Amino acid sequence: MILDIRKFLFSFLIFFLLVLLIHVALLWAFPGFINCPINQVLIIYFFLFCLNTAHFMGLRWIIKKWPKFAGLLFTALSLVKMLFSILFLLPFIFPNHEGAMPLALNFMAAYLFLLGFEVIFLAKNMINNH
Repeated sequence: MILDIRKFLFSFLIFFLLVLLIHVALLWAFPGFINCPINQVLIIYFFLFCLNTAHFMGLRWIIKKWPKFAGLLFTALSLVKMLFSILFLLPFIFPNHEGAMPLALNFMAAYLFLLGFEVIFLAKNMINNH
């Protein structure tokens, strides 16, 4: 199974921008519901875009090298991705300032939407290639 990089990046970029636009629109429409500055949301999305792109590139390389262990290595790489996400959030949450909870909620919402896209894209690609 060899994943097409251009197809993934194009699909991911479209989905990414759509989720970002909806997220920013919801924060703008309901400012009192979750009080999180837009610049922090943009930093979150930039980090997640870089993280998911690196995850896909690493997964693509691993699947080329060891196709028998694709499922196990996907899980291991996803755990590494979660570790980097936790390390990203620690400086914001650890000082225990008042904006930590809204930031974490916004991060998890974006993370889960992008994770869902990644899993669906990879599962669809695996089914089409086997």
